[in-house]
Amino acid sequence: MTTSDAERPRPRLSFTLDLEDHRADRRGPARYEANTHVLLDLFEALGVRLTVFIVAEIAREAPALVREVAARGHEPACHSLAHRPLDQETPERFRRETAEAKAAIEDAAGRTVVGYRAPVFSLTAKTAWAAAELGGLGFEYSSSVLPAASPLYGFPEAPRTPFRWGVGPLELPAPVARFGLSATPFLGGFYLRYLPGFAVRRALRRQPRSACLWSYVHPYDIDATEPFGAVAGAPLWVSLLLWANRAGTRRRLERLVRAVQPEVPLGERVRAGAFADAPTFTPS
Repeated sequence: MTTSDAERPRPRLSFTLDLEDHRADRRGPARYEANTHVLLDLFEALGVRLTVFIVAEIAREAPALVREVAARGHEPACHSLAHRPLDQETPERFRRETAEAKAAIEDAAGRTVVGYRAPVFSLTAKTAWAAAELGGLGFEYSSSVLPAASPLYGFPEAPRTPFRWGVGPLELPAPVARFGLSATPFLGGFYLRYLPGFAVRRALRRQPRSACLWSYVHPYDIDATEPFGAVAGAPLWVSLLLWANRAGTRRRLERLVRAVQPEVPLGERVRAGAFADAPTFTPS
């Protein structure tokens, strides 16, 4: 006997927001603040509390927005000082600037920051040194690894379920699923905007029980009226994918929330011991 989709328990899923200003040249007015308010209102109406990974430049530029994130019950977390990928860092500068970023976000939010997400999932085999730095800075978990090949940054050798770095914090890798020949972080960003809803729901049902499922979105993902702009360091086709097909993002997010059991923010899951038995992984 098989269990029908209607009888299966809905997957448990945390929702996250990467709060950043994605413009390469910062010309014109910033759009992230208005779009973030739209997303905060949407998730509040859906009864969902987020983990919000904040670029510290925004904590300094718009501290009231960061205070609002915390006041609405969301978890503030760190998304670097200036959204620079880890392969452009040195350990010394990373240590100094990440400590500075953590302090700036905590000052704006009035809450302790325990979570970190690397820009563009740039924690890879080549930048695994950053994990030890995160542990030394007091971060309890990271959400920085894409355990699959990627045109930007990927770490296909990494586990696809939560693990602990040999030296460093707990890692909650991006959930991935196979579509055709490639493994894809199907629950967030432009992947969620382009993949058919039925395929996302099917992939959710096939995730291992040991996975930590989370989705991610950016303020620009809902900004259908933004003029096109190239993303620094990305191929033109990636910039086009990031820019197009935004008009239906809010409806897709609503459908995703209704297809799952929304979980509490990632930090609360970590502190409740949800991943206490995660194995240790040391990159070769």
